[in-house]
Amino acid sequence: MASVRERIVQFIESEGHRVDASPLDEAEGVSELLFRTRGQVFSVTTFEQNPGAFTISTAYEIPDWARERGQNVETLARVNDEFPDVAFVMAHDGGLFVTTSDEAPGSPEAFTRTFWERVGRVREAGARAIEDIVDRTESKAAAEKFINSFMRSEQ
Repeated sequence: MASVRERIVQFIESEGHRVDASPLDEAEGVSELLFRTRGQVFSVTTFEQNPGAFTISTAYEIPDWARERGQNVETLARVNDEFPDVAFVMAHDGGLFVTTSDEAPGSPEAFTRTFWERVGRVREAGARAIEDIVDRTESKAAAEKFINSFMRSEQ
């Protein structure tokens, strides 16, 4: 019988995507599968010793001008309230965040039945978070510009 990793790789490839598979911990049977869909790279982690558990992740880069770590962490916490099934983790000194969904459907076959729905959910949560980060930063910049303009006209 094929390993969990092999079964998930076969599924993703049958859907028309190239997969790069790498063992993360060979002794524990943990592997990372990377694939690209719609211009975005996703990671699926498989666990041979727990064949019914999986993790799906993707990363979002935060524009340089929107990297206010404290406020971005708050934004991610608010978005997490809307997407409680998706975790958000800041990385690279606030330059990006990772969205992750831990899945426990019970088997590789059950996982493949909801695979694209879960990928979509992780993508939707991350897109919402980056949109909120950018909107908040742009709103803050517009408010500061208005205040500065107003203060100059008062003088």
